[in-house]
Amino acid sequence: MYMSSPVLDGDYLFGMSDKRKGQFFCLNAATRKVAWVTEGREGSNAAIVSAEGVLFILTDDAKLIAARKNASRFELIKTYLVSDSQTLAHPVVSGRQIIIKDSEGLALWSLD
Repeated sequence: MYMSSPVLDGDYLFGMSDKRKGQFFCLNAATRKVAWVTEGREGSNAAIVSAEGVLFILTDDAKLIAARKNASRFELIKTYLVSDSQTLAHPVVSGRQIIIKDSEGLALWSLD
């Protein structure tokens, strides 16, 4: 992990590695065994937040990825483009809303 902070959920750590130009991964924190990794080319940095069984992964190129927290495989729900400018801060999840900070300001997104 270069600059991304992982998320620990029970025995599993979800994060982003700098290998292969950015890979999302899951590993068993107790055994240190890798459960899965994505193919790569996901980006150079991502901020990861866990909320109600979902991982919200905000990449620095303004993609917000929603993925189910799954220790067996990467399970993409949907990808959204949330800004025209770079995003480096963690998204803030509050109920059914997400606050996104980009290089120009703040935006409030609704999951309705």
